[in-house]
Amino acid sequence: MLPCNLSNTSTSGFVSPILAERKAQQRLKVLHVINGEYYAGAEKVQDLLALHSTQFGIDSGFACVRGDQFPLKRECQNAPLESHNLSHPWHFESIKSIAKMVETGGFDLLHAHTPRSGWAALSAGKLTGRPVVYTVHDMFLGQQAGLVRSAFNRYSIRRLQHADFVTTVSPETTQLADRLMLGKSRRMILNGVPSAKDLNRLAPGKTWTLGSVGLIRPCKGIEVLIEAIAILKQRQCPIEATIVGTFYTESYKQEIMQLVNRNGVAADIHFPGFTTDVPSHLKNFDLFVMPSVEPEGLPMVLLEAMAHGLPMIGSDVPGVRDAIAHGSDGWIIPNRNPEALASTVQKFVTEQINWKEMSQNAIQRHHKQFSAHRMAREFSEVYHSLKSR
Repeated sequence: MLPCNLSNTSTSGFVSPILAERKAQQRLKVLHVINGEYYAGAEKVQDLLALHSTQFGIDSGFACVRGDQFPLKRECQNAPLESHNLSHPWHFESIKSIAKMVETGGFDLLHAHTPRSGWAALSAGKLTGRPVVYTVHDMFLGQQAGLVRSAFNRYSIRRLQHADFVTTVSPETTQLADRLMLGKSRRMILNGVPSAKDLNRLAPGKTWTLGSVGLIRPCKGIEVLIEAIAILKQRQCPIEATIVGTFYTESYKQEIMQLVNRNGVAADIHFPGFTTDVPSHLKNFDLFVMPSVEPEGLPMVLLEAMAHGLPMIGSDVPGVRDAIAHGSDGWIIPNRNPEALASTVQKFVTEQINWKEMSQNAIQRHHKQFSAHRMAREFSEVYHSLKSR
């Protein structure tokens, strides 16, 4: 679990809040280089930074290297945005067009959050002489993989070692960045999300709604949730589920639907698809479930659930166990264990676990540790420190 002071953990490159306040008088322009193929965790962080950093003297712009979803789904619509199709790391036309955007837009530095956008930011930064910030969101750079993925990872690591500043989102990603020697300076900055508006969460009714939100892909463990729902239905536990998000591929969608039908729970699970209005779904959930089977960074959707006073159940993997305070605002279960998930849900329904107390604890913990205001302030300190060098 995350101690309250971890959000201030830093290594070389840390700038004091006093210095940041002085530098805040001089406005800076940050170009967020974005993957943009989906509107998922990293893209949401960059969108929120653009929205909330302006109060700390930061003006933002966006450069999408795969502008499929982000241009349409972003909240910060007033920031300038250009799409640059980067098909490979040596796509010089795209890199030059991003560099031109930096120069003509007067941007002071670049910030990227994924390897592909990191390649573009580092190359454009080199062409323009601008510093580059990179945020490590997940653990896959340090994981074993096939030949193609391993080559991709090795290339990305070599490039990211030259980033001017690397930020991390969790203790595990911090350890990974240290081990891979990413960046010239490093600091952990926890993700943050806005507080919920008009929060008036009601206690669950007769039927409990389990909810999950995010890009639906194999690492998210949706199979575990489906099998747990089948177990709960056999026990005549009054539950239903809503799984919000876009499927990673059409073939994976068919695979999941076949699993739903085999378990006889088609009438109990709803798939409404992608939404930009996540809060409207969170308000209708009674428990948020994230049974990820692989390490995460610091999942934004768990922080959103927390902000809405929604008790959480998550698997015991890095990132998920950092976001959930076991026994306080949620429950950690063994990885890949549908029986454990079903039993934990049943304990909530039968009031063996205090739902109301966990709901209140979630709201308080979000306010103390995971606000968008705090995240934007800490990133602005990094930006101003780089400008002052």
